[in-house]
Amino acid sequence: MKTMKIKQKLVYGSIASALMLTTVLAGCSKADNNEASTENTQQNTAEQTNNTQSNTKEAEPAPRGSFTSSVYDRGNYPPEEGTVDNNRWTKWINENGPADVSYVPIPRFESQAKYNVLFASGSAPDLIFEYDTAYRNQLFNQKQLMPVDDMIEKYSTVYKELLTKFPSLKKLSTKSDGKMYEFGRVNGLQPNHVLMIRNDWLKKLNLQVPRTTDELFEVAKAFAEKDPDGNGNKDTYGMALSFISGMIVDYSFGNIFTIYEKYPWYPTADGQLVHDWDRTKAAVDFKKKLFDAGVVDKDFLTDSKGEKAKQDWTTGKLGIYGASGSWNDAATYDALKQADPNAEVMIIQLPKSPFGQFSPAIGNPVQMTAAVNATAKDPESIMKYVDFLVTPKTAETLAFGIEGTNYTLKDGCAVPTSDETNKLKVSGGDLMMLSQTNLDTFTKCNDISLIENPTQTQKDLFQLRTQAFEAYLSKDRPVAYLTHPEQMPALPVELQTVTTNAFKTILDIWQKAIISGSSYTTDQALTDAKAAWEQANGAQVDEWYSKWYAENKDKAFLTKDMYELMIK
Repeated sequence: MKTMKIKQKLVYGSIASALMLTTVLAGCSKADNNEASTENTQQNTAEQTNNTQSNTKEAEPAPRGSFTSSVYDRGNYPPEEGTVDNNRWTKWINENGPADVSYVPIPRFESQAKYNVLFASGSAPDLIFEYDTAYRNQLFNQKQLMPVDDMIEKYSTVYKELLTKFPSLKKLSTKSDGKMYEFGRVNGLQPNHVLMIRNDWLKKLNLQVPRTTDELFEVAKAFAEKDPDGNGNKDTYGMALSFISGMIVDYSFGNIFTIYEKYPWYPTADGQLVHDWDRTKAAVDFKKKLFDAGVVDKDFLTDSKGEKAKQDWTTGKLGIYGASGSWNDAATYDALKQADPNAEVMIIQLPKSPFGQFSPAIGNPVQMTAAVNATAKDPESIMKYVDFLVTPKTAETLAFGIEGTNYTLKDGCAVPTSDETNKLKVSGGDLMMLSQTNLDTFTKCNDISLIENPTQTQKDLFQLRTQAFEAYLSKDRPVAYLTHPEQMPALPVELQTVTTNAFKTILDIWQKAIISGSSYTTDQALTDAKAAWEQANGAQVDEWYSKWYAENKDKAFLTKDMYELMIK
């Protein structure tokens, strides 16, 4: 900002000098010429003055716009780094970006409540960052959002090019009125959940990697019964069922009715969308079989976040474990190796079930993350800021720090120059919600060869990452989604209430069947679940999704479109 003011002073100083020189020359002409010459001189002087004034206007910099933007507050910002709305990165953005941005902290896990208060008081930020698709849809339905088509057309260069390169960005941003209401980012198709197995246990018990769900059961049973850790005690679990591990079982059966995601609608061969109860029952049957055989922790239902399962894994007492992005989790991996230095970990494909072979949860390849408040007064500045955020250099700085200080470029890839990057306690984080992934350089720039003197842990984790990409990024083993959950169409409010209440009841029914032995069978659970769905008017939900699919299957962003954005 100081530099800009100095430049302005220099410009204005030059203009003032030019005006003074013009006046002096005009005075000399008047003294030496006749009346006609004087008139001509005066006319020329006027023209020069007008031209100078015109040049002055051209030289003046465009006024710098300002607006407000939300930023997530996760409650963990180090005091020495400042605050979530005033820190090294917000300052860097305001010093280098195209506008003055005032940040409004939004509690990450109470964002909707905070936004509702701000909208009700008329003080919601101009630029709204929010991961929850359903809530953004709610804001659209309430007419709280501004269409962004004109903003993009008039003021954008970088984001406009992205829309051309990735048409899915426009498809996902376009609402029922045919206009765009959101900005997003391209992440590329990347694994999210993984299924890990103790390969050293397989070798010790002379077992093969399980290829089917039947084989998975037999391997898990052997891990629980045949003392794979060699301590002479029957103190190991074959497989975990809590949290993501349980979701892995659901996905193996092509079942998207999990503890978190409940979208049990699947397209049939003849192009219809149906509520498929058979997949859910098959997954529950498998879980019940594991439970009854004593293969899993009997208290898995109380381990809602998977912390007990993680502890069993890191202490060397668990053979098969589902987790999120564990190829990057050095702390978890090191804890396991400390407990058992001989531990060998593999990431494997999900086993084939009677419904086919699938992959676990995949990261959203195209994610809408931002929208504009309908009352925003400076859409031009907002659009220029969005362009600034999606620019690769901005994303690189927010992720790695300052080039030449924290990192250098090697073959177009950011490489830390020292431990300084790691000492940056907080990266750009939630300010990077519009940072785009370069699909062309992702694999090259995440290669182990870029790390100087990598540790054994880094080498091992890189191998796990490679296994995950090979196991789960395949059209032959697609995720069973109709589309990514974040892209599912938003139900009308009254039908959302139906699903919220009915699905909670149905989940309780299925979980009861898993742990109740012969006293409550999965057949009875299926009957009860269907009855609960019918009583809640679930048929209306089935009908709504069926109609939506019939009308939109040729233009919606579906799973097949996701696989066009694979990272290889």
